[in-house]
Amino acid sequence: MTSMEALCAEHRSKLRSQPFATIVPDRRPPVKCHAHIGLAKLAVGHGGFHNSARGGEIYELTADGWKLKYRVESGTPTDALPWKESQ
Repeated sequence: MTSMEALCAEHRSKLRSQPFATIVPDRRPPVKCHAHIGLAKLAVGHGGFHNSARGGEIYELTADGWKLKYRVESGTPTDALPWKESQ
């Protein structure tokens, strides 16, 4: 289990039924829902120091329930975010 996974685990029960949700442990409230993936990426990928990510998890609501889409460790360089690597 990664450190970010451990930090986010206690908040998973608060996920609501919108298309995307983020868990950012150092944000209040730590769980927020988003209508678009872009807003979820901004919540997790920006807000750190010196071009680094804030960190957290992005979930997508599917027919089978909530699925983890991205996990980003705090301090990850913004140019190394997982959605940028897949482009």
